[in-house]
This record gives sequence, C-alpha cells and structure tokens, in this order.
Amino acid sequence: MVRGYYSAASGVFCQQKALDAISNNIANITTAGYKSQSTLESSFGEHLVARLSSLDNISSRDIGSGAFITVNSTQYTDFTQGSFEDTGRSVDMAISGEGFFLIESETYGSVLTRNGQFEIDEDGDLYLPGVGKVLDDDEDTINLESSEFIVSTTGTIIVDNDEIGELFIAIPNEDARVKSVGNGVFLCEHGNYEQADPENYSVLQGLIEKPNVNIAKEMSKIIAGQNLYTSCTQILKIYDSINEITVNQIGRVG
Repeated sequence: MVRGYYSAASGVFCQQKALDAISNNIANITTAGYKSQSTLESSFGEHLVARLSSLDNISSRDIGSGAFITVNSTQYTDFTQGSFEDTGRSVDMAISGEGFFLIESETYGSVLTRNGQFEIDEDGDLYLPGVGKVLDDDEDTINLESSEFIVSTTGTIIVDNDEIGELFIAIPNEDARVKSVGNGVFLCEHGNYEQADPENYSVLQGLIEKPNVNIAKEMSKIIAGQNLYTSCTQILKIYDSINEITVNQIGRVG
C-alpha cells in the first residue's frame, strides 16, 4: 500500500512539472524565436541505474520487481525552426538554418537566442530587450547611429555602403551543455560555442522567427495532463481513506 501511495504522489509531482512546461509554452506563443519545451519521465529505478553506471551489463540489469515511482529525469527543448513573419523593421532579424544570435547578458554573460526582435538603446547599441546587447564577430557591442542600415545574409552590417561589423552567429560545440536560462535564451556552460559556418545559415533582415509551439497540440497535452493529475490526486484520497480505516477501525479489533 505504501508503494502505491508514493507512486500516486510521484504522478502528481511529475504532472505538475509537465503542466508547468506546457503552460510556459502557451505563455510564449508570441515570443519571437521561442523553442517549445517538455519534460521527460522515467521510473525512479531506471533513472537511478542510468545515473550510477554507463555499462550496458549494469544499466540493463533487473534491480527488482514491482512498479517504481516516476521522476522527471530531464527537460527537452525542441530546436526545430519556426516559420517567419515579415515585420518590415530594420532592427528585426531572423536566422534561417543553424545558429543563434550572441547576446551579452548582465546575469549570465554571453547567451544564445533565436529571438531577433532587437532595438537600439540610448547609447546607440543594438540590444535585445530584457536580455542584453547584441555582439559582433569580435564579441563586442554593435553601435548604430540610426535604424538606417542593411544586414547581409551572412550577418554583415552595412551603413552608407560601409561595413561596420558582423553579427556573431553562434553554435554550441559538440560536447557543450546547453541549458535554458530564460524564455528562448540559452547558456552554453563554460563558453562552449563557436561561430557557425556561413554556408549553413542566412540572416534575414526585417523578419522574425515565430515560436515553434503548436497551440492545438499543447492544449490537448494540457487536457490529458490535467486528467492524469486529477486521477493521481483521487488515488491519494483513496489511500488516505484506507489509512484512516486501518487506524480508527482495524486498530480497535480485539
């Protein structure tokens, strides 16, 4: 009975985290460059074995019978490219293909994002509101006197026919650990990123990349998740009633 109690409780916690991820996706349905996220669940036994050993003969070994509680083992980010929307603003940019814009964040240092909904601050620097300043290929800020400029497909910024800089289009290294530090903003731990090959991307000026969130799919997931969450809470109530009977009635027998 105790094992069933913990299994139902773990279902409540897991579904709460899953619903939080889905709700965050829906909340960012208008955030440029946002990438949808979801949680991945596994049994506690599977998660524990995977953490303890990478050897096949150990990680695949049966560690006992019975149902193990469920845990949120990790969070998955879908980096599939979204569709593009024409804004007509010179400061808006999108990346077609691989790569991220490199932004200097006050909190995390250099971060990556596909959100190209930029502005020009009072100092004339190109920046992403709420995140930080956009960096060029020398990892310096980009200063512009006005919004009258052109950006080539390789990221070169041209003002009055003069090249004043080039956007740093970054990709994580193969062994890089990338984690989300905001809505559509990612951090490569230990700065494990490099410049992307210009043949693998194109910078599109006057467009933004729309989030890759499928609202219909997210709504169906939230309904299913809510039903499962409710089922787990009902099971907990049943176990609580059984415990109450055990203590108040069976305990008085004899």
